[in-house]
Amino acid sequence: MTEIRKTLAILGARWAEVTFVIGFGLLVSLFSGILESYEAYCSWKGLTCIGLLLIEILIYLGFLRTVSLESDKRQSPLSLLQKGKHFFWRFCGLGLLYVIVLVLLRQAIFFFIRIGTPIDGSLKEAAPVVALLCLSIAQLILIKLYLFIPALIIVLDCGAFESFKFLRQCKLSEAKELLAVYCAKIATSFVWLLLPTSGEIPIAPHIILVFSYYLIWNLLTLTILVMAIRFVVSLDLVYYGSAKDLNSEDLLRSATED
Repeated sequence: MTEIRKTLAILGARWAEVTFVIGFGLLVSLFSGILESYEAYCSWKGLTCIGLLLIEILIYLGFLRTVSLESDKRQSPLSLLQKGKHFFWRFCGLGLLYVIVLVLLRQAIFFFIRIGTPIDGSLKEAAPVVALLCLSIAQLILIKLYLFIPALIIVLDCGAFESFKFLRQCKLSEAKELLAVYCAKIATSFVWLLLPTSGEIPIAPHIILVFSYYLIWNLLTLTILVMAIRFVVSLDLVYYGSAKDLNSEDLLRSATED
C-alpha cells in the first residue's frame, strides 16, 4: 500500500488542482448530457461542449506532466493548460487508435461469448452486464497499453509510437498496487449496474448516487494515472530523442561544459 499512500499524498497536497480537474470534468459531463443527437453537437452548444472537452484534456495532461516533473508542487490552471498543449496532438492520435482497437476487441469477445452461450442478437441488444463484461475483458487485455503508454509519452516526452519501444520494460508484476487500483475501477462499473435507477427512488437520492459514483470513478482514474506516471519515473528510462526539445540556451550551456 506504500505507492497508493504516496499517490494519495500527492493528490492531497494538490487538492485544489484535483478539485478543479474533477469539477471541470463534471461540468463537461453535465453539458454533454444535454446533447442527445448529432445535430445538437453541430450547434453552438455542441461546439461549446467540444471546446470544454478539449480544455479538460489539456488540464489532465498538464497535471500529469507536472506530477512527473515536480511531484506534489502546486500549479496554476494556466500552467496546466500550457504544459498540456505540448502533448495534445500525440494523445489525439493515440486515443483514437486505442478506442478503435478496444471497440473491435469488445466485439470479438462478444462474438466468442455468443458462440458458447444462448445469447442472441448484437452487442447493443445484449444485457448491460454482458456488454460491460465484454468491455471489461477487452480493457484487461489492453491493460499495459492503457496504463503505461500515456505515462511513457508524458514522462519521456516521446512520440506515441516511440513509446512502444519502452513498453517491454514496464512490467505489471512490478506494479501490483497499480494493477489492484485499476481492477477496482473496473469493479465499480459493475456496482453501478446494481444501483437503483431514477424511476425506482426519489430524484434527490438518485442525484447523490450519481454524483458519488462520478466522484469515485474520477478519483480512481486520477489515482491510476498518477501511479502510472510515478511507476515510469521510477524506471529511470532515457529517451535521447528528447534532446531536440532543448532550447538554445541549454544547448549552449552543455557545449560549454564539454
